[in-house]
Amino acid sequence: MNNYQKIEFDFKKGFFNGVKKIKALPKFHKFMTYLWILGPFIYLIERDPADLWLTSISIAFLFRCYIKKDWRWSGQLWFIFAFLLWIISLLAALSGPYDSYSFFQGFVWIRFPIYVAAAQVWLGQDRDIRITMFISIFIGMILMCFILILEILVEGPKERLTWPYGDLVPGSYLAKVSLPIFCVLIYTMINNFNKNSILSLFSVLLSLFLIFMSGERGNFLIRFFSGILCIFSTNVKKFRIIKSFFVLLIFLTTSYFLVLSFNKKIVDRYTNHFFKSIPIINITDDNPYWGAWRSGIQQGLQKPILGLGPSSSRKHCSKMLEQDTSWLPGKNYCGNHPHNFYIQLFAETGIIGLIFGTLMFYFIFYTCFCGRKNIPQCPMISISYIIPLAFFFPLQQTGSFFGQWGNLFIWFPIGFCIAQIQDYKSIFKK
Repeated sequence: MNNYQKIEFDFKKGFFNGVKKIKALPKFHKFMTYLWILGPFIYLIERDPADLWLTSISIAFLFRCYIKKDWRWSGQLWFIFAFLLWIISLLAALSGPYDSYSFFQGFVWIRFPIYVAAAQVWLGQDRDIRITMFISIFIGMILMCFILILEILVEGPKERLTWPYGDLVPGSYLAKVSLPIFCVLIYTMINNFNKNSILSLFSVLLSLFLIFMSGERGNFLIRFFSGILCIFSTNVKKFRIIKSFFVLLIFLTTSYFLVLSFNKKIVDRYTNHFFKSIPIINITDDNPYWGAWRSGIQQGLQKPILGLGPSSSRKHCSKMLEQDTSWLPGKNYCGNHPHNFYIQLFAETGIIGLIFGTLMFYFIFYTCFCGRKNIPQCPMISISYIIPLAFFFPLQQTGSFFGQWGNLFIWFPIGFCIAQIQDYKSIFKK
């Protein structure tokens, strides 16, 4: 039997089947599912509407679980450690110097893991409905691409793009919210490239180019290396894998010289300035990226068991004396957070929170990876493990673990990926 099986993924059929199934749902369930499908478009508006959308789904899900007395989903290991991390964060807040402020920051964080559970065991139970959400995210990705193209045409070459938010985060929408779509398109193209794959190829390359143009280096690296991992995760002949890899490199090289001809500042962001900013390479006084990591490490050392409380860095950093950790090279940079999930967990929830958080990251990844092994013929399941690996890779710059925008961008695609794993009860029984 040929081991190199073609992957069939009928977007059109799945979408229309999904719409029919949604119409047949009970009234409230139908309303909430339509609301869920609208998520990628609400995300294009601003952070507060997106947060209201996600929080509404989380609260409605909890009411549903209470009425139906169905809490079986909470026994998944990824959620158990999310819940334990939440409890530790509240204890850290109450024992820290910023109790009321930190307690609120920690308390509301739980809405993100609950949203993921809602997507998995309620709104995204059916594969055709998940394909309908897939199409919705795809359309949202294309809309964001056209918005950024319009910004470039209207305002000319810029070092950072900001539309439609007026903030330096549109690349996060492309790199994170639509990352599962990017990965699925690459996976299906490599496994079965045909004339219908032209739109997929165009979408993949366009979104990657526009993330580069956004100036968001971390998000570009997430997109780029996720794409490479997708290429090498496919079950096709080695020649096709190598050819796909070189096609991606040729596209990036061509894009680099194209951008160099009209926007040298953004090229410098990805070359000289980038290498000078890598914390594990440059730990001198003039690197604020290392300075942010350093301040988080110092904060954690002050209270290593429970930390100083969620989001305490923005209040506490300026009060610390750098002489207390003179053995650490460099100079503290006091931003709103340490810009690394693991360092922030250590600083704000201590060693206990860091352990629980790391285990939560691992079991989200492990759950998705086991799904890939169980149903390798489904592209959405096959690539799902890449998303948590990309978001929770330790040696990268990140947003705030307890912040709003960063969590909205991360937990939405995590919810889509975890929703692919419907046989979660058997994963840890094998």
